[in-house]
This record gives sequence, C-alpha cells and structure tokens, in this order.
Amino acid sequence: MNLILCLTEQCNLRCSYCYYKDTQAARHAVMDDATLEQAIRTGLERTLAFGQKHLVVSFFGGEPLLRKDAIYNAVGFAKALVADAMEQGRAGNDFRLDFVINTNGTLFDEKFLDFCEREKFTLFLSLDGPEHHQDIARRTANDTGSFKDIKRNIPRLVQLGATALSTITRSHIDTLAESITWLHAQGFKSIATAVDFDGKWTGDDFERLAEQYRKMAHYWLECRKAGDKFFLGTIQDKVKLLLSGKRLRQYSCHVYDGNIGVATNGNIFPCSRFITSKENAPYLQGNVFTGFDEEACNKLRAFFESDKQECEGCEIRHRCSMHECACTSFYTTGHLESASPEVCTHERMLVEISDRLISQFNTLPESREARRD
Repeated sequence: MNLILCLTEQCNLRCSYCYYKDTQAARHAVMDDATLEQAIRTGLERTLAFGQKHLVVSFFGGEPLLRKDAIYNAVGFAKALVADAMEQGRAGNDFRLDFVINTNGTLFDEKFLDFCEREKFTLFLSLDGPEHHQDIARRTANDTGSFKDIKRNIPRLVQLGATALSTITRSHIDTLAESITWLHAQGFKSIATAVDFDGKWTGDDFERLAEQYRKMAHYWLECRKAGDKFFLGTIQDKVKLLLSGKRLRQYSCHVYDGNIGVATNGNIFPCSRFITSKENAPYLQGNVFTGFDEEACNKLRAFFESDKQECEGCEIRHRCSMHECACTSFYTTGHLESASPEVCTHERMLVEISDRLISQFNTLPESREARRD
C-alpha cells in the first residue's frame, strides 16, 4: 500500500504546469499533527485489512520539505506503529515499511540528506534538465529560475539513488533529448518524463516531440548495448509491456487497493492527482477520522474491470496511460470514463517509436528478463 500524504499545499515554486494550481490555488493549507498521525494509522490498518505486507509512506505536497519537522515526526511515529502491530501479532515479522519523498529539490540541507540516507528513503526529484531547460517552467515564487537552488544538491541526490522526473511542456520540446542525456551524465540511473497535456498540443508539436523521442530511444538502446542499464521510463515501460505481455494496470495503477491519497484536511482520495482540500471534491473516498466510504471505493473497481468504450478495439489500449492510468484520465478529462485526444495521439506515437526498438533490443540478454518480469 502506498500512503500519499499531502503535508502542505504550500510551495516555494510556481511551476507553470503544476497540476495543483487550480485545486490548491490558495496554497495555504497544512496538515496538522493529529491528521498526520491518524492518516498513518489509517494507512497501516487498510494495508493489514487487505492482507498486504508492505506499507510505503510517501511525503507529498505542495513542497513537502517545507514540513521537515512533520517528516521527522511521521517517520518515528510510523516505525513505532508498525513495531506495535508486529508485537501484537497483527503484522508479521516480514512486514516492510518504507518512505518516499516527492520534492522539487531546492530545500535540502545536510542534516536532512543524512536522515534520508539513514532511513533509506526513495527520492523522486522534479528536475527537468540543465539550467536553460529547467528554468523555462520551474520558477520560484519571485519568478526566478530554480536550477541554482537544486544544483548544489545534485551529487548527493545521485548518491542516494534519486529518480529524476522531467516534465515536458510545449516550450521544452526542442531540448528534451539533450536534457535527458545531461541528466544521465550527472549520474542519475533512473529517469522518467511526463507530458503536460494542456489541451493546446498541435500536430507540429507532436512531430517535434516524436523526433526527440527517437533520439532518446536511440540513446537508451546504445547505453544498453554498452552495458549501462539505466532506466528511462519513457521508452522502457512501453518496451517492457510488449515483451512481458502484461497490461499497465497490472503493475502501475492501484487506485482501489494500492494507493491512499490524503489531503491536508484528512480527506481520502484514490491517488496523488486527485488530492485536494476543496469541498465536494470528485472521487472522495472518505476521511481518516471517519473512515472509508466503501461504496465510493468500490466504484473504482469498474475502472479495472472494463475497458473504456472510446478505446474499444484499440490494439495498444493495455499499454496506454490514457486507458490504464486513473490519474492521467482524471487530470486530462475530469473523470475516469473518457479519453483525451491529446493523450491518445501521444501514446500511439510513443508506442510506435518504442516498438521499432524491439528487434534490436531482442539481441540483448536482458530482453529475456523483461519477458519474465
């Protein structure tokens, strides 16, 4: 179970593509200590109720490092809570507890980095690329570039195994492949990209993006041939899904039994993109103080048990984020049942580029591993 805690809606950046700029526009709400502790209790109890043996506590925002105090306290509280559950026999000795932070990377200090290393945190760093690429959209509240505040932390974050998350806007297209190569050169072994689907992408935009994807695919394959097994999710996920014969939902989207997103006010949602402290929010699943609305939770099962009518007959639907990912569906259409034409165009393009690599990738020993995974 992945428990996603929105510690604060506040953020020191004003990224142009932030998907919370509407749902968290006021940027003032903060999760208090009582809500934080109850959310962790709720997450553990839900994990045990589903018979699972692994709880991941993910610190989210806003910018979660604005609440370092809360993170310190939450880690201690969660560890004690799990220890008690083990002692009571409600959790086995093989129960795992892990911690994750999604951060813009500007607020680290040595003490907190040491804490992350000691607690074996998984770190996801929002970093688009070098300064000229990063500062296009990741701006501070004072409208200055954010790269200078991240640069000093990059070596240590690489050492801690951070994953670099790069967002693609229409303004980032032409330097995308160069920026991915730069991120890898800094030492990042895991890189993922996400497109800002804003309803304004044109055919020309997608053609330019396709050229960048082809460059990225070639670079990834050449690295693999040289024995460098760095992870480039943009290309690798599509290749792996084809080789393994699995569908994306089988290992990626778990909005019913694998994710609990908690807003600052304790409201529960299916995943990160749904989280908001606004009243009458869509896909609300309950509150940590009153429990889960099981009827609302069960409605999510329909998302897993049926294909979207708009996608009927599409050969790539089980490898398509529009069809398979609840978050992508929600933030691009407002609900889970429809499909965004932008995302559909993107996914068809990306699958075609990735599939052209298969014949070359099949000559590598790791292709057999992909089929088994």
